[in-house]
Formats: sequence, C-alpha cells, structure tokens
Amino acid sequence: MFVRRDLTDMVPTPEGNMHYVKQGSGFPLVMLHPLGTSTWAWHTVIDALSQHYTCYAFDMLGHGESDKPTRHFNIPDYANALDHACQILNIHRGHYVGNSVGAVLATEMAASFPERLDKLALVGMPVWPPFTAPQRLAESAGGYDEDGLPIPRTIEDVRASTTFADPKPEWVEAQNQTRAQAGVWVRNLMESLSYYDVMSRLPLIQASSTMVMYGEIDRLRDGEELLHNNIRNATKVVLPGLGHIPQIEDPEAFVGALLPFLQPE
Repeated sequence: MFVRRDLTDMVPTPEGNMHYVKQGSGFPLVMLHPLGTSTWAWHTVIDALSQHYTCYAFDMLGHGESDKPTRHFNIPDYANALDHACQILNIHRGHYVGNSVGAVLATEMAASFPERLDKLALVGMPVWPPFTAPQRLAESAGGYDEDGLPIPRTIEDVRASTTFADPKPEWVEAQNQTRAQAGVWVRNLMESLSYYDVMSRLPLIQASSTMVMYGEIDRLRDGEELLHNNIRNATKVVLPGLGHIPQIEDPEAFVGALLPFLQPE
C-alpha cells in the first residue's frame, strides 16, 4: 500500500481528519481517488506530476488513513469537507484530477466552488441517472458480506469489472487492502454516488478547460459523450488498451495525456 510517511499528514475538517500526501512544488494539483481505494491510486504518477506541480493526493473521508464520518454522507458533504481541508492548506485555486468517484467529487467541487478550480481532468467518471440507483445497488449487493463489508476480489473479478485490462496480482491485493481499510464506507459511498445527479451539475462547471479521459475498455465509457458535450470547453482522450484506473496500468500514457493538458498554452 502507498504510504510515504515523510510526505503525508492530516488536516482537520468539521467531519473528521483528512489524510493527504503532498509532494512537489508549483501550482497546486489536487488528486482524488476511485471508490474503495486511497492515495495508493496515484503512487505511480505522483513523482512525475510533482516535477511540475505541488501535488495534493487526498484520502476521501471513510477511505485510506482518513477518519470515518459519523453520519450519512452525500457527495456535496464530501465536497464541503474537501474544500474545508483545501482552505486550511491554502489551496485556494488549483487544477483537479479525479478518477471514478474522485472525478464525481471533482465535478461537485467545480459546481459548488467554481472559484477554486482552474483546469479539471475527469478520469473514468461514472455518469448515472439517479432513478437507476435502486437497481444498481441491488446488482452490487453481492460484493458485500452480511455486515456490509466488501468481499475480496479475485483477478477474474477485477478483469470482468474492467478495473484493469490486464490486472497484476499486486494491484488486486492492494485494492483488496484499501477496500478492507474503508470497510462499510465502500458501500456507503457507492450509495451516495448512485443517487447523485451529476448531469444537473455539469452546466455549473466554469473550469478554464476540462479533459474527459477514459481507458479504452472501461465499461463506464457510456458517459464519455455526455460529459464531452455538456461541459464547457471540454476535450476528450481515450487511452488505448487500458481500463478504469489507467494511471496504475500505464503511468507513462496517463502522464503523457494529462501533462500537456494541464500545462499553460
């Protein structure tokens, strides 16, 4: 699991302490992980990105080393907690890159706090209508035990879900560790994500530019054109042969797509 104790710290919010990893110098780049993972999701690319930016990789509340919320949390709640943490850390404006639910959180940040974001990169973002939430949650119920804890995934599970096109055992093990660390908050966050109306937030995004990125085989690519066509100043990129967490599978391809987008024109 990705833990760099010399570069990690905690920042208080009204809902609990948030863990983050800070690395590099320059304009801030806020990095938001997928469901059931942690700052681990960025360990393959933070060294390269921190050559150009001050990278802040956060563990969402309930995940990684961050505290668990003590009440129901919806996506705007996560955004309010993150904004509180960013203000304490003097991240008053920055680029944001989010993967999966991290992309949804970045979208909510852009909609609720437009003055905070410059450029926005949305990687493997789910675009789900809220009316499908009951069916979606019922279909995912088999992934949890009777206590609501996530059941460990096999390589075959991970490949079938398109998390990775060619999953490595160490990636699957790391994901199982971070899912176990989050515990019931994997399911809790999945519920909040499923009921979130992302399409209603897209017109509020005022980022100077937005990049929509998917791995080629990501099963969530059905949201690709919805995002591309409903966000102002949006471009898109598809990374060949990759799945839902492309920065783990092919760090060079990911950085090669992200850096030119983030850097000044």
